[in-house]
Amino acid sequence: MNKMDNIDKSIIKSLEDNGRMSHEEISKSLHISRPAIHQRVSKLEADGIIKGYKAIVDWEMLGEPIKTLLYLKISCEDFKETVNQILLLQVNNVFIEECHRLAGEWCIVLKIRASTPMDISNFIDTLWKIQGIKETSTTLILSTILENGIRRE
Repeated sequence: MNKMDNIDKSIIKSLEDNGRMSHEEISKSLHISRPAIHQRVSKLEADGIIKGYKAIVDWEMLGEPIKTLLYLKISCEDFKETVNQILLLQVNNVFIEECHRLAGEWCIVLKIRASTPMDISNFIDTLWKIQGIKETSTTLILSTILENGIRRE
């Protein structure tokens, strides 16, 4: 485990907020030279702390504005195989954005994106065809408030 100082943590926070932020912009915001920022970012990448950069997708523009958490209880002999079957499901207008294995009452939570409530229903109907699915619970996400106070609908 690498020991990070507050500068490294500030760099990481800046890049989490905007992965396209230039080293020059980071250096100005932290009042540190650009070469020092470049050296620190390169080390964070080389050490595997920064694993990559991603795009923030506007799901409404893609026609999939509905966010849903779908909790699953699974009882099966091969948990990994069942999860793979779930992740391979192809249902029109539904995209599995995240899949998390849980400890506690539920085994899995899926964060899915969909165009309509009917698409979510179709996804659940298809999901029930997988052997080992014992119970589901669906929660619609109304909005998301990020750490920096920005609200994403």
